[in-house]
Amino acid sequence: MLAIDYIQLSYIKGIGNKTLKLLINTFGSPQNIFQLSFDEISSVAGRSVAELILKRDKKLKKIAEKEFLKAEKKGIEIVYFNHPSYPELLKEIPDPPLYIYCKGNFGFSDSISVVGSRRFSSYGKTVTKQIVSYLSAQNINIVSGMAVGIDSIAHNTAIEKGGTTTAVLGSGIDIVYPPENKKLYEMIIENGAVISEFPLGTPPNRYNFPYRNRIVAGISYATIVTEASDRSGALITAKLANDYGRMVFSVPSNINNPYAKGTNALIKDGALPLIDIECIKEEIPYLGRSKKVDIQLSDIEKKVISFLSSPMHIDIISEKTGIPVSKLMILLFDLEIKGAVSSENGIYIRLI
Repeated sequence: MLAIDYIQLSYIKGIGNKTLKLLINTFGSPQNIFQLSFDEISSVAGRSVAELILKRDKKLKKIAEKEFLKAEKKGIEIVYFNHPSYPELLKEIPDPPLYIYCKGNFGFSDSISVVGSRRFSSYGKTVTKQIVSYLSAQNINIVSGMAVGIDSIAHNTAIEKGGTTTAVLGSGIDIVYPPENKKLYEMIIENGAVISEFPLGTPPNRYNFPYRNRIVAGISYATIVTEASDRSGALITAKLANDYGRMVFSVPSNINNPYAKGTNALIKDGALPLIDIECIKEEIPYLGRSKKVDIQLSDIEKKVISFLSSPMHIDIISEKTGIPVSKLMILLFDLEIKGAVSSENGIYIRLI
């Protein structure tokens, strides 16, 4: 099974996600990597990495098989880097997980994260429900962290409105945290997916949560912080989203509201102030447009579209896709004719 090879590769100590991404993008699969020579691996990832791979403990494969079978028995899918359901947006971040444990229906293409603090005001609750209700009506998948507070409000609202939602856990996928959200956990699985990169049985260590926030930001076209204190983990998610070139919205609040100091600070630091719901649609023009629009795209055109998570200059698109600018200009022109993108001064915006 391909998933077992991915698990085995991830279990080799001393190799980080950035290097693993480089290896997979270069050589295609763990199976290919395991068959390479020292010189072939070291030419891409360095001598120390080549040594770690070639001198790996042979018991790792058995341990990986055991983890895979344990997941299979619990009805947990392992979505590896080159799996069809692995989000293209997540592949763009510098250190994506090599694979994700999943319960439910994963692989939603249009996702926006809605995050905030555990403690909230009545205003924070109301505005979160309004935003999520609007996004759900536009067939947007709501991503959050299943924490008590704003996260739970976002998940629950998406479910109430008949939408889909994804929870990214800071523990193993078989560990419900916080425990009081067990019912919500089950409802999310029925109406979307619960995902985690941590091995089965991993407890909710406090260091896991800032790390998992890169997935919350990474699978989302935009991050919306509805209400957050100045020490909220939601601010980490917002910073990561900004680092990834994604849009960050922040809801302005009363300056005397202690639960919103972080939200207001984000606006001061350059986040887009979400002064009304229409702000979202203005900044993401393809929001709410049906994916079933009858526009025939080639595989390479679909690839280009998948990288346009935000307005992007042609040089950046070329860098991300690996397509030469001369060829990309023709592809983008064709996409404009088809109504899939628009452009201004070399900046391209996705429309579907």
